[in-house]
Amino acid sequence: MSLSLRAMRYVQAALMHGSITGAAEATHVTPSAIAAALDQAEASFGMALVTRARAKGIFPTAAGRDVGRRIDDLLERYDALLTGISDLQSNLSGNLSIGYNAPIAPAFLPMLAAQMLQANPSVTFTLTEGDNNSVQTGLVDGQFDVILFVEELPNPQIETQPLIHAPTYCVCATDHALARQNTVRVSQIVAEPLILLDRPAARGYYLELLEQDGEALRIVATANSTEMVRSLVAAKIGISLLNMKPRDVPTYAGNSLRCLPIQDSNSGVTLSLGFAPGPKRKLVQTFAESCVALCEGPLGADLTVSIA
Repeated sequence: MSLSLRAMRYVQAALMHGSITGAAEATHVTPSAIAAALDQAEASFGMALVTRARAKGIFPTAAGRDVGRRIDDLLERYDALLTGISDLQSNLSGNLSIGYNAPIAPAFLPMLAAQMLQANPSVTFTLTEGDNNSVQTGLVDGQFDVILFVEELPNPQIETQPLIHAPTYCVCATDHALARQNTVRVSQIVAEPLILLDRPAARGYYLELLEQDGEALRIVATANSTEMVRSLVAAKIGISLLNMKPRDVPTYAGNSLRCLPIQDSNSGVTLSLGFAPGPKRKLVQTFAESCVALCEGPLGADLTVSIA
């Protein structure tokens, strides 16, 4: 037979007050509820916890005193757990674990972390990069508090907050013939040697766009990181497609690139935050609000390429 927390509180009150009536008054229940809790506790533990003397109250047995101390300890720890969870829910403190599948996340996540740390020195961060599937799995499994990912058929167990829509754009070397244009067409892209970002979902997404006119493609290189794609393009091996971009910084190799909107394409991806459904810790909510504010401001515009 199980014993509820409520019953244990009634037993605790009875042992503390030495009176069923006194315990009932202290807990605002009827004396019969206290007596029933004592009977249930004795049946569950298989021993007498108190002796009852008419008109004199109740007296704990040796076993009752031992059980009483254990109940006190359990309820104290339970109350501490509730207090700790309440603090976690309402305070800007503790660790924020972020999983991200956004190659340009280093362009803005450190800035947000610095702002939050300046205002709340007790906050710590754990940042983990992964692909779209792994960060969603990590969120569902409890590894992450929040994820930054591309919202394409998200897991139904995930609550999402769209941040920014990023149109697909063409990236080429600054001295490439296409770099002299303000926009580019799909037919011009497929006529060039291509470098393909080979990441889950991204590969199929870009191939669908490139193959829409049925033209043969000449893929000269693939890479599974955005920065490697950018560096290959800067080395003039070919041109490529991407969605989000760094804030006008050169590649690791030190070369600059030209980012061109695609005139005859409406393709793009939505960068979103993902959360476990239900109430959010204040720390998570504050981070989400900071992300939204950043993406709605000038910096958000710097991270995408669109036709003016």
